[in-house]
Amino acid sequence: MKKSIVALAVLGAFAGAASAQSSVTIYGKLNVELGKTIGSADKALLDTAGSRLGFRGVEDLGGGLNATFGIEHRFTPSSGAANANFWNGYSTVGLQGGFGWLRLGRDYTPAFLMIQNQIDPFGGDTVANLRDVGMRVAGSNITTVRNKNMVEYHLSASGFNLGAQIAEALPNGGPKRPYSLAANYAAGPLFVGAGVENPAGTNDNLWSIGARYNFGAATLSAGFSKGTTQADADAKGYLVGLAVPIGAGELKAGLAQAKVGSVTTSSKFGVGYHYNLSKRTKVFGDFARDSKAATEKTGYDVGIQHNF
Repeated sequence: MKKSIVALAVLGAFAGAASAQSSVTIYGKLNVELGKTIGSADKALLDTAGSRLGFRGVEDLGGGLNATFGIEHRFTPSSGAANANFWNGYSTVGLQGGFGWLRLGRDYTPAFLMIQNQIDPFGGDTVANLRDVGMRVAGSNITTVRNKNMVEYHLSASGFNLGAQIAEALPNGGPKRPYSLAANYAAGPLFVGAGVENPAGTNDNLWSIGARYNFGAATLSAGFSKGTTQADADAKGYLVGLAVPIGAGELKAGLAQAKVGSVTTSSKFGVGYHYNLSKRTKVFGDFARDSKAATEKTGYDVGIQHNF
């Protein structure tokens, strides 16, 4: 459950004075699974959902203008270990108003956040994750989830959402400035969108399209990505997914495939059942098989996830 409190009371270490119009939202996710990933014979406690602790803040500047910030820390609950980048999730500061939302710092690319991450019924989590195969084209090394030293703009109106981002070349591996564009429409049961990203390499680029529709008895999703690798090889992937409400939970299943040049790099099937104990806590179990994995073609997990 997200909690909004006065910024001075919570983040005195991060901010000076805070007005009554300033607020900070604290949120997080803790996810631990017992299982085995594809390609590994080791059974261990896993975290395939990216456990995190984050802070989002808004200050009302008057006249319909807000100052915003967001910082998100990632960690592994089973060991307490953290990434070398403390705010590895994202770290941004910006201005928001009737013109849209302008942010600077380090953040997800619009193509990833608004398209690629919206189609997988598993949300890119668990050993059954299909997003990285079908939407990010496993084995292509084209896409990037986040860019450093970036400037981005977002605009939302009547269900339509637009995102654009450009970043400096050298902090992201150069030699080119990476950029990403995405647009989607989300209203009622329908979601549809498209995006493109061009990382910092010389040749690499990727287009992604996807759609999702909730029929009530089931939600169907499908996506396709196509691009060019740094080695100038064609790359493409697809994903089809299904989510069916059953009791207090949801049965999820899907297929995804990726191909680079003439080689099918991944062909994966995933299925799982996620049972909601409450609005914030669930238990789940998943199974996945990738017929193109060199070794240990299957994976599984049983876990618990709590959101706040």
